[in-house]
Amino acid sequence: MKRILIVDDDAYICDLLEKYLEKNGYETEGVYKGKDAIAKLNAHEYDLLLCDYRLPDIDGMEVLKHAKSKNDKIQVIIMTAYAEIPTAVKAIKLGAFDFVTKPILHEKILNTIKKAFEGRKKKESQTTFSKKFIAGKSKKIREVLNHVKTVAPTELSVLIQGETGSGKEFIARNIHYASDRKNQPFIAVDCGVIPKELANSELFGHIKGAFTGAIKDKVGYFEQAKGGTLFLDEVGNLPYENQMKLLRALQERVISKVGDNKTIKVDVRVITASNDDLLNEVKENNFREDLYHRINGFKINLPPLRERNEDIMEFVYKFIRNANREFDKTVEGIDKEVHKIFMNYYWYGNIRELENVVKRCVLLSTGPLITADLLPEEILQYEGAETTKQEANNSEQSVFELKEATSEAEKEVITNALIKSNFNKSKAAKLLNIDRKTLYNKIKEYNISIVSK
Repeated sequence: MKRILIVDDDAYICDLLEKYLEKNGYETEGVYKGKDAIAKLNAHEYDLLLCDYRLPDIDGMEVLKHAKSKNDKIQVIIMTAYAEIPTAVKAIKLGAFDFVTKPILHEKILNTIKKAFEGRKKKESQTTFSKKFIAGKSKKIREVLNHVKTVAPTELSVLIQGETGSGKEFIARNIHYASDRKNQPFIAVDCGVIPKELANSELFGHIKGAFTGAIKDKVGYFEQAKGGTLFLDEVGNLPYENQMKLLRALQERVISKVGDNKTIKVDVRVITASNDDLLNEVKENNFREDLYHRINGFKINLPPLRERNEDIMEFVYKFIRNANREFDKTVEGIDKEVHKIFMNYYWYGNIRELENVVKRCVLLSTGPLITADLLPEEILQYEGAETTKQEANNSEQSVFELKEATSEAEKEVITNALIKSNFNKSKAAKLLNIDRKTLYNKIKEYNISIVSK
């Protein structure tokens, strides 16, 4: 529950605000003097300060400055009966979220408080992303980031193509936070896990009674992303019949909910991603050509980790630091043998696989360095394996006959197919002689972590 400190020398107003905000789900505390407020701020953590400008001992600006010095994340709203523009400007410069004039209208102050918390959440989301995002220094990733910098300020639709685990969502978020939409929502959707029969409902929403089980109105992803960015990952997995409605939404900037004839205007920037070559999917009639050209306003090809070896160690040490915090460990790095293995390994699952491997090693480590004996078997086997291409070709037919495999062997068969296809799910599904939806379900069922979203 959010905690609010209310400061006003008018006891009636202070008590009234306390009771009203408590009824609306906030924990409140009220004081009548500035020095009492400072004492409270020193003793307790608050999420928001609602402070009168003119107090009997010190003015609200002093309380504002003290609050921000103690906790930069606290949101501050200054109240005053004297609407003076220079004072309002000063308050905002000192870090106040807003400057409101009395008399205080309950609904208005409640809306202002809600906006303050929304603003804080957005700021924290941007900060979290900045801390998590690792760019790397390789030539190929620098080219990608230059493209991001170029396209971000525009309204062009962006298509990001790259292997599973290569960081497509991070690039999409980078575009969002470098654009004018950065203070609006970023909604990420994995199209590969949306059931075919629910795709329209998930994307565009539905009204109550639209179909069996629609017991109330639903807001779809397009509306959730209003004013911001909608990221459609694995867009190639959207059923062909759903692609038409997506095309209309992109062309006309309107949507209609399932079961409703009314249209709703949407202001959303759409970024899509795929680990498949969508142009090939168009040629094979698996993806609409008109939709492909609509989403491909600007294409970014994201290189796999194996093509940017210069960045591997930057990721390794970042993941070690993260895992140390998560598992309360003190691992300092990796030894020379592990360094050689990491630099030579193929990294089928790209950055996501590397992160999983490092986390596992940190968890198992009892010393300051990650050693080879902590590495997963598949990485050690890759390092020493000398299977010839002919042997691999001879074994392919027996390895990838999923329908003849026992249930105990299914997970291994699926994993091998994914590795063989470089984690291209369309190719893996063809090797396994199943459709992509079945493959997604199997991946989820067996918790194949290096490819799960």
